[in-house]
Amino acid sequence: MKASRVPALSMVIVDDLRQHLLLVLLFLALVASALTVIYVAHGHRLLVTERDQLLSERDQIDIEWRHLQIEQNTLTEHSRVERIAVQQLEMVRPQADEEVLVPWH
Repeated sequence: MKASRVPALSMVIVDDLRQHLLLVLLFLALVASALTVIYVAHGHRLLVTERDQLLSERDQIDIEWRHLQIEQNTLTEHSRVERIAVQQLEMVRPQADEEVLVPWH
């Protein structure tokens, strides 16, 4: 009895890969393209999230700036300054005969 020689599995796989080299390259290009799309989409999502966070932070800073402007206008209002000068510092407006002019050199 003569035993038939069966080629090794690895040799069969290598031969098939050689015969269908174009298909293997296209498959590898397809996988690389899919992974690139996934990577770019993930990066885009991260950037959109960061942009939304920065826009929210900008809005909060803008609101705080408006509040500070209102507070500044309130604190520098003439009637308030005059009231504090009279009540807390006990300042009074001088009469004409109490005014002293200092010469400028």
